[in-house]
Amino acid sequence: MNDLADLIRGRLKKIGSWWRALPAGKVAGIVPAVLCCDQRPGDLAGGNQVHRTTVTGG
Repeated sequence: MNDLADLIRGRLKKIGSWWRALPAGKVAGIVPAVLCCDQRPGDLAGGNQVHRTTVTGG
């Protein structure tokens, strides 16, 4: 999980994204749930107290 969070932090730094609703560590927990466990991003948003568009990207 830490490795994934580090990759996310590096990517955000590379693209100059200084603000995100969720910290990279929390995003690192959501990514595997979406990719491996077939969780719907909208369902994960409510469980993490963020808006659906934060998780789905649009």
